[in-house]
Amino acid sequence: MRRLCLVVLMPNTLTFEKDTHSDHRDYVPDKKTAERIAEAVLEAQFGEKQIKTPGPLLVDESNKDFWIVQVSGGKNAMPTPGGGPAVGINRHSGCMQVMAHMK
Repeated sequence: MRRLCLVVLMPNTLTFEKDTHSDHRDYVPDKKTAERIAEAVLEAQFGEKQIKTPGPLLVDESNKDFWIVQVSGGKNAMPTPGGGPAVGINRHSGCMQVMAHMK
């Protein structure tokens, strides 16, 4: 009787496990989440003064797999990409790469 129960339960657990792995959502789903993560990482790497003084963070959402978040040129400058420190964040896994300067 015990063998029969084990055989019946085992296929059900494998089927359940298979479904849960394929249906996970992105770890960094939106622009606001990417900006908050990048702000924390950039402040730890370069210091709060260097990150907050220049101006707001720019979030590039043109790539479907990565968020690119970088420090803008300054409060009075036009918000254009390039030149400042940045973080690349994978939308699906949350893995990051810190870049000293974008050009």
